[in-house]
Formats: sequence, structure tokens, C-alpha cells
Amino acid sequence: MSVLYSAFGVIAGTPLDTKMGVDFIRKRGFEAVGKPAASNPEEQSMLQFLNADALTRKVIAIIGDFQKLDIKNVMIYCNSLSAAIDLELVKHECSAVNIVTPLQVYRNLASRYRRLVVWAANGRCLQTIEKILYENNPAIQIIGVSLLPVIVAIENLERPETIVKKFDLADLVFKGFNPEGLVLGCTHLPYLKEKLEEIFSAPVIDPAEEMLRDPVFAG
Repeated sequence: MSVLYSAFGVIAGTPLDTKMGVDFIRKRGFEAVGKPAASNPEEQSMLQFLNADALTRKVIAIIGDFQKLDIKNVMIYCNSLSAAIDLELVKHECSAVNIVTPLQVYRNLASRYRRLVVWAANGRCLQTIEKILYENNPAIQIIGVSLLPVIVAIENLERPETIVKKFDLADLVFKGFNPEGLVLGCTHLPYLKEKLEEIFSAPVIDPAEEMLRDPVFAG
């Protein structure tokens, strides 16, 4: 198998979730090289909200670095990063590269669910995810929550059970809404998946797992 299909470039918001993305890819039998777009969640959010153009250019530059390593498959392993950048410009300027993002997953989820709770890192990411879901299923019902302080706690590697208790996540199960799934709209959140499954009766959906269905993984 050539490096064209065996290696992935992984871009995420911070060094920690970049590492999570690299580990995720490697566990599926692929080689991966990662590079973050920011040094911490706060810097990531400021870039996403206040300097999206510069962030887009940074992602394009990172993909250029991957191309120098003859890496042709790139996963933007971050919901909020994917939502903040000009993805069409990135794909246009990096047309020789296969780019996979979590955003394409939501088009598929929209056709499979009627009621979802979506947890995202920040409001901009949440807005983008909701927009995709509504565009693909206008009848879908969504409760959305942004959780940047939780992401910071994960970055600090606090224990999952500590985070769940600290932020009263058990109170965010929305029993009256009767959701069909909880979408982890940030790639940090699978860190809590096991604990969330203990307190949430509906399926906990990790979009990264859904991304594995992309044809580039069949190479």
C-alpha cells in the first residue's frame, strides 16, 4: 500500500485533540501525522470567532506541509475548526488532497434521526451543525448546548467522572425532550463517552466513528 492511501494528515484545534485524532486513525490501522491549528481551546476560539480568514490560511499552509510529506488524505478532526474556516476555499486551494471533516457526517445523521441533542465546543460550531441538520431535515428537532469550559477541563485531563460531576452533566439528559441521540459535536467529547453512556439512555453518537465510512478509508 502506498503512502497515498496509508497515511493521513490530521488537523485539529489544539495539540490534545490533534493527538486524539492521530490515535483514532492509528487504531483503525492507518498511519497518521498531526498538526494543531492553535495551542489551547481559548486561542482556538478567538481565532475562530475573530480571525477566521487567518485560520483558513493556516489550515491551507498545514495541508501544504502534509503534501510535502506526500500525504494526500487529510482529516480535519475538529468540528469547530471545520465550522470556522472557509472550507470551500481550502478544498479549492488544496484540490489534490482528499479532505474529510465531521461536517459531512451531519447530513447523514439528519436523515436518520428526528430529535437530537447536540453538544458542541462553542456557539459558532453549534450553529453550523444545526444549520446542516435543518437543511437536510427541516422537521428535525434539536436541543443545542455549547460546552467550552468542559473542553478546557478535558484539555487539563481531569478525570471523566470529575468533569461529569463538576458540570452537572447528568442534569443535561433532557428526559422531557426524549431525544433519539446525543451528538458529540466536538472531538474532545469522546473522552467522556463512557461516562455519558451511563447517564444517557439514548445512543451517544461520535461523528468521528461515522467519518470512517468515507470512501478514503477504503483505499
